[in-house]
Amino acid sequence: MAYPNCSAASPVVDTAMGIMLTLECVLSLTGNAVALWTLFNRLKVWKPYAVYLFNLVVADLLLATCLPLFAAFYLKGKTWKLGHTLCQVLVFLLTFSRGVGVAFLTTVALDRYLRVVHPRLRVNLLSPRAARVISSLIWLLMVALTPQNLLTHKTTQNSTEGPSFYPTREVEASATWQEVLFFLQFLLPFGLISFCNTGIIRTLQRRLRESDKQPRIRRARALVAMVLLLFGLCFLPSVLTRVLEHVFRECESCSVQHVIVQASDIAGGLTCLHGALSPTIYCFSNPAFTYSYRKVLKSLRGRRKTAEPASSNFRDSYS
Repeated sequence: MAYPNCSAASPVVDTAMGIMLTLECVLSLTGNAVALWTLFNRLKVWKPYAVYLFNLVVADLLLATCLPLFAAFYLKGKTWKLGHTLCQVLVFLLTFSRGVGVAFLTTVALDRYLRVVHPRLRVNLLSPRAARVISSLIWLLMVALTPQNLLTHKTTQNSTEGPSFYPTREVEASATWQEVLFFLQFLLPFGLISFCNTGIIRTLQRRLRESDKQPRIRRARALVAMVLLLFGLCFLPSVLTRVLEHVFRECESCSVQHVIVQASDIAGGLTCLHGALSPTIYCFSNPAFTYSYRKVLKSLRGRRKTAEPASSNFRDSYS
């Protein structure tokens, strides 16, 4: 059954979406550019953890480059005049880069968990070269898992429909597979990351009982809180709205469908926020990132640069 045509533009929601996506783009480009500079200029030795963070930064930057056209689409009242092919490529790139970002967030959490909770496992002896191979496989896997119908879905040639966070309207096998991937893409990583971070906190509490080591536990707790906040704020609204879309799939009330479309747009826009929030995770991972971000902020305020940390050797805050 096709959805009723209730996707009329809402000026307030569309303007808010355009502004939100623009801010997300600026924050993501700035924060991840600083992170990229830190990785190449502040780290003397690259370990697997740094390799995974580098790929996370690249995925977030790719996502950020998609946002200006999305923002323009909403600011123009959901009017797209750049052609259907570019629209398809843009939607594919956004979905792909968002999925890669979530995958590397999960990889970073799993790598940290193994090194802290199970330090004697041989997997912790992986070389940076092996980490690069794993990262390449993750990119290829996400290419395969990203729904290909985002590139092949057909509309009329003169259609002004553009990139939308509202799901594909066809009820077919590919659309069903797309829905399954959508839920697994967020729920499975969230469960795995929560499990890994909970194990890390318990292990640190058991090992670091001295008062002088308590700041490391507080830093670990802050990192866990940031990851949970990232997933809760960025992805939970999208999951909930997608559930509502299925609940009211057969509802023919145009007012109900209109509200769901607008909610889907807002929730979809929030999923792109993780690219702007990821730099806060880097800050809690290593002092080198904290120093870089403080240096940028204080330079913008016209202050002198902060004291450089004693070591630039990359180790996360609990290894």
